[in-house]
Amino acid sequence: MSAQPCIDRVLVHPRDPGMVVLRVGDRRIGPIRRDDADKAGATEGRRWTAALASSMQALADEVGCRADALRRLGRRDMTRALLQERLTAKWGEALAQRVVTALERDGWIDDAAYAQRRAASLQARRPMAAERVQEHLEAEGVSATRARRAARTTRDDGALDQAMARWKKERRDAAWIARTLGRQGFEFDTIVSALHKAGIPCNLEA
Repeated sequence: MSAQPCIDRVLVHPRDPGMVVLRVGDRRIGPIRRDDADKAGATEGRRWTAALASSMQALADEVGCRADALRRLGRRDMTRALLQERLTAKWGEALAQRVVTALERDGWIDDAAYAQRRAASLQARRPMAAERVQEHLEAEGVSATRARRAARTTRDDGALDQAMARWKKERRDAAWIARTLGRQGFEFDTIVSALHKAGIPCNLEA
C-alpha cells in the first residue's frame, strides 16, 4: 500500500506575503490566504486527506475568483450583475455570488455610481433620449429604478443643441437629422422643436 500523501511544503507566495502555496507531491495548491491556511491547520507534514484537499481547493478558488474579478474591474467598469455573470461562467454561481457580494461590501462595486457614470458617457458621445439611456443601463445590469434616475439626472439638453449646430454647419437636411435622432430614441415633437430652434428648414410629417 502506498503511503498517504502529506503537505510537503508551505511556501510564501513570492508577490504577496499574506498568501501561501501548498506543495503536495508534484501538486501545487493555491495561492491561499495565510490566515485561512493556518486556521485549517494546513502545516508541513500534515496528512493530505480528502476533506483537507477539498477545503484547501475551495479556499484557493475563492482567492482565484476574487483576483479574476479585480482584473475584470481593472479593465472596465461593471455592474454587479454583469460581473457576476462573467464570473459564474468560470467559477460557478455560488462562489461568484459570494465574491461579488464581498466586493460590493468593500466598495469595489457601486451600481448607483456606475449608472451615473455610464449615463453621462452615453450622452456625451451623441444626443440620446433619456429612455434610450435607461434601456442601455438596464441591459448592463442596472436596476430599472436606478437606470431611470441616472438617465434623467444626467440629461444634458446642451448636447442636443451642440449636435444640431454641428449638423447645420455640415448642411445635414432635416430628414437625415430626424432619422439620426429617431434611432437615439427622441420623440418626433422633440426632433421638430430642435430643428426649428436650430433654424434648419423642416417639412416633416408625423
